[in-house]
This record gives sequence, C-alpha cells and structure tokens, in this order.
Amino acid sequence: MTAPDFAYLDERLHAARAELNDALEQASRELSRFKRENQPTEEERRQLQQAALRGDLGEEMQQLARKVENREDTWDAVFSGKSPNAHLLQGHLTRMLEANREAIIQAIEDDPDMDPSVPPDELGNSATTP
Repeated sequence: MTAPDFAYLDERLHAARAELNDALEQASRELSRFKRENQPTEEERRQLQQAALRGDLGEEMQQLARKVENREDTWDAVFSGKSPNAHLLQGHLTRMLEANREAIIQAIEDDPDMDPSVPPDELGNSATTP
C-alpha cells in the first residue's frame, strides 16, 4: 500500500480554492454591476412618489410614500427589504404580478440564461448568500 501523495492533493486543493475565489469575485462584480445598472433614476423615483401619494398605487403604497415624504423611510430601504415597512409593498407587487403575468412568463421563456431545473424558491439565493 502506497502512501497518499499529499503534495499532489495539496496542489489540487489550492487550485480548487483559487478557482472558487475567482468565481466568487466574478459573482460579486456581476451583482454589483446589476445593482448599479438597475437603480431607478431620480425622475422615476419622483414619479413613484407622486403616484403613491395620490393613491394611484394603492393604500399601502400611499402609506409608504407618506413615510418617505416625512423622512421616516426611504424607497431604497423599502425595495431592498431593509425597511421595517417593506411588507407594505406586498399588495402592490401582487397586483403588478397579476397584471403582467403573461409578459413575465414570456420574458422567462425567452431568456436563454433561465435554467428551468432550478426551483423558484432557490432563485437568487446564490447571488445573495455571502
């Protein structure tokens, strides 16, 4: 019986660790780029605030807009889920999903990067897990 080649195993482990670190760095850069490119403009924020204050987006969104107006909250915190008031988005998001269901389905079907083998509850977990 020969002894394991620890130098070889150590080399392979080092290479695997380097590859993993590279993949994590790339994923982090992609996530940062995605967040940067998908920020609403000031005009979009202003329009959202006005529509929400008027009640065009529902009562919950109106409550949120008042909190934003009174500097008790921010839209960034609400949409990122960091706000304790983020739950008030639920009704608006549900209505948006229902109103745009067919377009969402079509966009998913047309996306060449969409992997249908990934269960919906696992989508996004890899991008947010540290």
